[in-house]
Amino acid sequence: MRILRLALQAFGPFRDRFEVDFAAFESDGVYLIAGPTGAGKSTVLDAITFALYGSAPRYGERAHLRSDLAGPTTPTLVELDVQLGDRVLRVQRSPEYERPKARGTGTTREPARASLLERTDDGWSPIATTTKEVGHEVGRLVGLTKQEFLQVILLAQGGFAEFLRATSDERKALLLRLFGTGDLGGLRDLLDADRKALAAERDAFEAALAERAQRVREAVAELDAPTDGDAPADVPEDDAAEAAGITADELDALEAALEAASARAAAVAADAAETERRARLERDVARERLALLRRRDAARDALAALALLGEEVDEARSRLDVAERAAEAGSALDRWARADASVTAAEAGVELAAAELPDDVDASRDAVAVAHDAAGDDVAVAQAAADLERAMPALAAATARAAAEAEAAREALAAARSERDRGPAERELLVGAREAAATAAAGADAARDAVTAVETRLTAARDVASLDREIAAARAAAQAALTRSRTVSAEAAVLQEARLAGIAGELAAALSSGQPCPVCGSTAHPSPADPSPDAATPEAVAAGWERAEAAAAAVREADAALADVEARRAARAAVAGDDDEAALDVALEEARAALERCRTAATERERLQAALAAHDAAAAELDERIRALDADAAQRRERAAAVAAREAEARERLDEALEGEDAAALVARSTARRDALQRWLDADAARRTALAEQTEAATAGAQALEAHGFPTRHDAAAARLTATEREALRARIRDHDAREASARGVLAQPELANLDDAVPDLEPLEAALAAASAAHGAAARADAEAAQRRRLALADAAAARSALAALEQGAAHALALRGLAGALRGENPRRQDIETYVLATRLAAIVDAANLRLAGMTGGRFSLLHDESTAYRGRASGLGLLTLDAHTGKARTTESLSGGETFLASLALALGLADVVQAESGGVSLETLFVDEGFGSLDADTLEHAMAVLDDLRAGGRSVGVISHVQQMQERIPARIRVVPVPGGGSRIEVAQGAAASAG
Repeated sequence: MRILRLALQAFGPFRDRFEVDFAAFESDGVYLIAGPTGAGKSTVLDAITFALYGSAPRYGERAHLRSDLAGPTTPTLVELDVQLGDRVLRVQRSPEYERPKARGTGTTREPARASLLERTDDGWSPIATTTKEVGHEVGRLVGLTKQEFLQVILLAQGGFAEFLRATSDERKALLLRLFGTGDLGGLRDLLDADRKALAAERDAFEAALAERAQRVREAVAELDAPTDGDAPADVPEDDAAEAAGITADELDALEAALEAASARAAAVAADAAETERRARLERDVARERLALLRRRDAARDALAALALLGEEVDEARSRLDVAERAAEAGSALDRWARADASVTAAEAGVELAAAELPDDVDASRDAVAVAHDAAGDDVAVAQAAADLERAMPALAAATARAAAEAEAAREALAAARSERDRGPAERELLVGAREAAATAAAGADAARDAVTAVETRLTAARDVASLDREIAAARAAAQAALTRSRTVSAEAAVLQEARLAGIAGELAAALSSGQPCPVCGSTAHPSPADPSPDAATPEAVAAGWERAEAAAAAVREADAALADVEARRAARAAVAGDDDEAALDVALEEARAALERCRTAATERERLQAALAAHDAAAAELDERIRALDADAAQRRERAAAVAAREAEARERLDEALEGEDAAALVARSTARRDALQRWLDADAARRTALAEQTEAATAGAQALEAHGFPTRHDAAAARLTATEREALRARIRDHDAREASARGVLAQPELANLDDAVPDLEPLEAALAAASAAHGAAARADAEAAQRRRLALADAAAARSALAALEQGAAHALALRGLAGALRGENPRRQDIETYVLATRLAAIVDAANLRLAGMTGGRFSLLHDESTAYRGRASGLGLLTLDAHTGKARTTESLSGGETFLASLALALGLADVVQAESGGVSLETLFVDEGFGSLDADTLEHAMAVLDDLRAGGRSVGVISHVQQMQERIPARIRVVPVPGGGSRIEVAQGAAASAG
């Protein structure tokens, strides 16, 4: 985890907005957060903790975090950028606080807000937008609770010794969170659960085995079948059979007894079934004979009863024959009666119609027919006159409408001609405006070129300003490269001089007795030169000159880069000219305004050209419309004259037809005369038709009477019966004949021909069958129950055998699993469960890493010891800490350390913890550490040792922020974030040594 940037506003003593770029301090490794007491140094760390966890270490959950100096409209905000692996996240938080109402008096509560974003290629993408969601996601991604964060990353005031002096359980919770060893606890719990499940399964097996064995014994006892086996023998203490109280031999004996009892019950049931079958056969034979006797006697009784009804049935047969003949003649006789009635009704209709005839018409067929034709013509003439009278208002309206349309056409023609007369003057105005717009638009190209030229100069002027900044940076880089080159060259020269100064000693070291000296050639070496302690090796000299050459090459590259930037600046300055950016901005605005005026004029020219074309098209269209209106007006005048002529002609014909009478009265009078004549003609035709039908019906009726043997129509009517009555007679006759045939058929059956009159007694036979059935049912139920008991008992016996085998096979496995689960659960000499055992190795690594720094900070006096001794009263152990004092050679508790010693031990332990956590794969990466105070408790020498340890952190790629007001630390640490009180209240943040901070 790496802290990159912090921004805070209206938070604690900071009224304005301040930003701190912590990433800029990574090259320094160690930086100082300094300032007077109470200025707000620790508030910077409070802001980091608040951004991540929603609360500050020195305040409660609902702390007053808003600056009392903030303006009413300035929101309280903390924004933190952190890097987790390859991901860069931004946390934004605002606490809940009271602010003045926007309207009226009083205050309103501003709710707490939070958001979590992630930097992507497209910018910042939201992950969570509520305080609850942000808290959950931060805890999941960071992997530390707030308390753990304060113990390993942000060591706040008063919290240095919490991990050092924590109990074993507290250390275990933190180490579990940091190293993610929850799988080992899961393994322990899983094995313990398997042990418990196996024990429960074994108990269940034993209980089931005992239950099944008892059921088998009870089944044998109920069947009254004593076993041939003896009582179960004694079994070993751990044997499965002892727990169940049954052995395999006893199971064999019980199964044999069950088989024998079941066979006896089956034999009893078979004998009872045979006895029932014989009794049922005797009863059924007796029942059959009794049924035959009853059927014979019933047939004889039926024939005797039918013989008594013979005369009544014969009379019904005769009555049915006469009724059938009368029904066959009924159709012709009914037609004859209907014809007589029709003639009577037709005569009455003729008399009624004759009374309504006009007085001038005789009641004869020819006279009425002639008068009827004439009346029809009169009705047609009267109807035509009435239609014409009804049409007259419409003809008058059509005449008026045609005259109005002719007048409207004349007025439209006059208006169109007036509009055409105004056209030439309007066209002249459009032509003049178009020419003026064309003149104004003609300068567009020149205006566009002017804009391009000014834009080019303005861009060049801005490039010059940018290049000036690049030149300054390039000059600084060139100066830095030159300085380094001089330094490295001087270092190489020093190495060269040291090499030359120590060459004699180097040659003397290589001399051997009897070998010539490479300088003088002598084989005697009485006074060889001593080796120089400052001598340099050839390799060191070569490496020094290589560094010097590389630094010189860097100088050349920096000079070339500076020359390139200066050349580009000169080229852009030549393009920009002598005017500054402000003047070029004004010139650009003027050029653009001129171009815009030309464009507006061009648009207006096009609009006017289109308007002129539209005007000419409208004039041509108007000429065509005038010609059409002229033709239409002529046509409407002619039509109005024709409609008026038709109206006059119709009125003349109407007057001639009515001759002064009302049209409706004329129609009514002529229609009534025609209808009266038509009714007499219809009645006369109906009378002639009825007379013809009467003649034909009388002839057919007389023929039917003769054919069916009836002298008169009255005789036939008296013999007629309804269809229901005839069907009743037929049914009665059929029933009598069928019953007689059935009785005779029964008596003719062979089994009744020679049947004697002896009647069997069924009562003793039924009693014998009932007793046999009851005995068979009882025996069958007993057999079924015995078979069911046998099946269940055999199943229980088989299950008991399986349970015995399973218990014997699982005993060794259960014992091994119980031992392994107990060891992982902490049932061992050290009282350590598997998690504590694994975490103890981690704690040992942390102690080793901490001792590397603690030895340097304390001059080798103090070191930490990993205490794995058993805790008091058998409590969990393995995560204890002790302090070894080299002056006494004895270990003592961490609580016995002084304030300064506690600080150094806690700091070393926190740094060691961070080293181990970061080195563990899958653990939490800790690239940033903050230490809040504590250095004031150290003497000068110890402080120097502690600072040396902090300096060593640079090699590991981490940065450490130290909060302190100790002057010696301010002199040692040049990279500083300084919190400075502001007159009038509040504080501001200042950053030194290249780090970035700004006040907003």
